[in-house]
Amino acid sequence: MTNVLIAGYYGLGNIGDEAILAGMVTSLRKYIDDPHVSVITNNLEETRTLHNVRPVRQSFKKGVLRFIGRTILEGELAAIQREIRNCDIFILGGGSLLQDLRVYYLPALLSLVRLAQRYGKKTVIYGIGAGPIDTHLDRKLCSSILNEADLVTVRDSMSKEVLERCGVRDVIRTADPAFGIEVPDPTVIGTYLTSLNITNGDRYIASTAYNWLHDSDLSRNAVEAAQDLRDRRESLAGIFESIVREHDQRMLLVPTVKVDREGYAAIRDLMPSSEKADVLEYNPHFTAVFAALSRADVLVGMRLHSLILATMMGVPVVPISYCGKVKSYLELVGLEGFYLDVEDLGTETFAGQFCKNFETVWENRALYAAKQRQAAEVLRERTLLNARLVAELIG
Repeated sequence: MTNVLIAGYYGLGNIGDEAILAGMVTSLRKYIDDPHVSVITNNLEETRTLHNVRPVRQSFKKGVLRFIGRTILEGELAAIQREIRNCDIFILGGGSLLQDLRVYYLPALLSLVRLAQRYGKKTVIYGIGAGPIDTHLDRKLCSSILNEADLVTVRDSMSKEVLERCGVRDVIRTADPAFGIEVPDPTVIGTYLTSLNITNGDRYIASTAYNWLHDSDLSRNAVEAAQDLRDRRESLAGIFESIVREHDQRMLLVPTVKVDREGYAAIRDLMPSSEKADVLEYNPHFTAVFAALSRADVLVGMRLHSLILATMMGVPVVPISYCGKVKSYLELVGLEGFYLDVEDLGTETFAGQFCKNFETVWENRALYAAKQRQAAEVLRERTLLNARLVAELIG
């Protein structure tokens, strides 16, 4: 039996992160004999139920003092230290873990890798996303700690370039771990459709939007962000209104993060034809998103892992990028020609280009569905390389 300990942003109400973890666990169990998987998580019961793993608590609180208080003063760090001491291999991944937009997350996560190294454990950085990493200290931390790791893999070329600029050597580009998920069979999909009150005959245009509707790689003050949010919700509502009227379609707004649902409801309420737009309840299991997408003709997508799940389902997408990882993904699957930056939302140029992109995809749905499936096959093979390399490392 091999004791595997995984750390990342898990148990935080983000379906994208849970899809990553599911893909990692599924892939590792495919290539490692009898792995005993433990996961550091913010939600013990949810992680245990969703992934059939042993959960280990670490609270991700907003603010440095609250984070330190839960991690150190309330004993969580001591418990994690025991888990690291007892594991055979420590894995950090996946997701956008290596970035310094939140000043304490990168040092906190890399400190766990360093601790595992000091205990003589094999350490792996698994299919991770990196960037931005702007401070000299964080670049030095990445270089010193990751160069001692036994394996470093990243999900895209942008992440590889970011780490190499930090001085990290031997970085291997694979793909996002979520591609390791097995697409649910129709029976499972049908069960979730019933729970979501979606009937077999329903067809619609689906959408997943980042709640704040601005570039998450940029810093903003609260007043500026709030003003932008009101204006941008109105702009997006206008675009959605034109779509449902032009094509006589319904819209289904699918939250992949808990906080997004409130924003979707606000956008729907701004639509004159609000009765043609439905907002799903948040469901923590990624299979619910698979189910919702199974009846979608097109996805208007911002959230990265909604785009990834759509690729796996062969659902055509019309993307809007809210951060570098989305732009990088579009390049990966050959959709860079449809790139639109959320920072331009509200301009005539954005609205015109979005409508042009939507019409191109709508009129050629079968073609883009086939392209999505082809891309998914390639990226699934790439992400399975993550697990094969880990299995080789274990020996």
